[in-house]
Amino acid sequence: MTAAPDRYEFHHEDETHLETNPTLNRIWHRIGVQPTIPSVGLNRRVTDFGSVEIFGRGRGDVVCATQDSAAFHLYLDALDARHQATGREMFLALDNGPCHTSKASQAAIAARDAWLHVIWLAKYSPELNKKEREWRYLKRDVRGHLARDLRSFVDEIIAGLTRLGGERLDIVDRVPDWFLAGPRRVPTGRPRGRPRGVKDSVPRAKKCTNLPAPTW
Repeated sequence: MTAAPDRYEFHHEDETHLETNPTLNRIWHRIGVQPTIPSVGLNRRVTDFGSVEIFGRGRGDVVCATQDSAAFHLYLDALDARHQATGREMFLALDNGPCHTSKASQAAIAARDAWLHVIWLAKYSPELNKKEREWRYLKRDVRGHLARDLRSFVDEIIAGLTRLGGERLDIVDRVPDWFLAGPRRVPTGRPRGRPRGVKDSVPRAKKCTNLPAPTW
C-alpha cells in the first residue's frame, strides 16, 4: 500500500454507542457534596459505524439507530460510494463482532471482493484497531453536555465526527425519522398492550389452589 498509495486505502473499522445522557470525564464539586447532572429521563442512544484511513486520507462514518447486520450494510454502502469516487481498492480491518460475522454480512462482503479485502483482527485486541482510540475524543468533546432534542443530539455527533478531520470525509446520517420522533424501536403499527386472542408458545404456570390454608 505504501508503494501504491493511489491504488489502495487501509481502513480500521469499529462501532460505538452514543447516548443522550452526558458522558462524564471530570467535574468540579464541593468536598462532601455529591455532584449531580441533569438528564432527559429516558436515555436514548444511536450507533456510529465508522472507520479511519490509517494513512490520514479521511474516514467513513454512518450514524444510525441500531447495531446489527442491516446497520453494517449501511456502512458498506458508504464504502461503495467512497470506492466509486476514489477508484481505490480498500483493505478493511474488522473485529469478530456478530454484526460482522453474520451470514448476511459475510454475503455482503463477498459481493464486494473485487475491491474490498477484509483483514480479521484477533479476538479481544482493541489495541490493534486505530479507530478504537478515536471514540474517547468524540465522547469527550461532543457528549459532555445535555442535548436540547434528538435532532440536535444527532447533529452534534456528526459535527464532532467532522472535527476529527481527514483528507476525505464520508459521514452519512442514516438515523430514521421514527427515532427522531420519539420511539426507541421501529413502530409496528399495532396498538399497545397484549393483542386479543394471543396464545403463549409456552403455557404459563397455573396458580396452585390446593395448598392448605396458612395457620398463622
